[in-house]
Amino acid sequence: MDIYWVILFISLVSLLIERLVRKLKINNFNQRYVVVTGCDTGFGNMLAKRLDAMQFHVFAGCFTSKAVTQLTEECSQNMTAIQVDVSKDASIEQMLETVKRKLPKDKGLWAVVNNAGITGTAGQCTWQTRQDFETVLAVNFYGVAMVTNAFCPLIVKERGRVVNASSMMGRIAFGQATYVVSKYCVEAFSDVLRRELYRTGVKVCIVEPGAFKTGIIDPSAQLKRLENKVNSLPEEIKGKLREDYISISMARFTKATSNASTNVNEVVDAYMHAITAKYPLKRYLVGTDARFLMRALWMLPECASDFIINKLIGKDINKE
Repeated sequence: MDIYWVILFISLVSLLIERLVRKLKINNFNQRYVVVTGCDTGFGNMLAKRLDAMQFHVFAGCFTSKAVTQLTEECSQNMTAIQVDVSKDASIEQMLETVKRKLPKDKGLWAVVNNAGITGTAGQCTWQTRQDFETVLAVNFYGVAMVTNAFCPLIVKERGRVVNASSMMGRIAFGQATYVVSKYCVEAFSDVLRRELYRTGVKVCIVEPGAFKTGIIDPSAQLKRLENKVNSLPEEIKGKLREDYISISMARFTKATSNASTNVNEVVDAYMHAITAKYPLKRYLVGTDARFLMRALWMLPECASDFIINKLIGKDINKE
């Protein structure tokens, strides 16, 4: 019996040491340079402003010129807002050149945060076209991969880190097909990258938020996406749908997102830890739903998780 107490003691001490180690921070924030994409609104915008307030030098990638102007006006001279479309290689290359021009000689990047992302189309998996998938993958996956690849030499130079925005949907398929598929891609890319860069000292972190009250779960936007998809369906498919299909689907969406967290700072805190910790986590599960409900689902056998998810989704509403 004594050996069990020894194992328990060692386990508890190890957990305590790890917690203490994870609290260790880097220093000299004002000498470190960080790239963040998706800074127009939401998590990216909040992160860019927080980094700026902490005296980091920030290259904030924004999709619109309006966001570039707003960030430039609202932040310090350490902020360089750059218009970029991460779905376009030429745009990424232009951002890279701007960053290189502004970096001091012999200086690299401490971190690249791939935060840019879109929701994509709504509706069932079999309704999605090649273009539906390509549109989402172009931002959520190819954007992550191509931005990382473009800036990787500068990250290796500083022995810095790559922080990629995934989702709890990247671990358990429970949501809109195009979005879920793109997040699974981010998970796989990040895992491969982390192992390839293992000996370089570069850290690769994945942030996996649960449901948070941001634009991504805005009911009016979801309604528009769903209406657009249903209206685009062939008549033989639309004919099999209930007349109240959209209203029932929206009721389910509202119910599923009703408990979404309002503490959006929790996600930004995870980003900040990944950037400022000496020993960041490889994965950050953010939100109660991600840490508990979804973790339980992806640890169950598929027969069990499929049954539970099917019950959560409810009855088939395709036919009367």
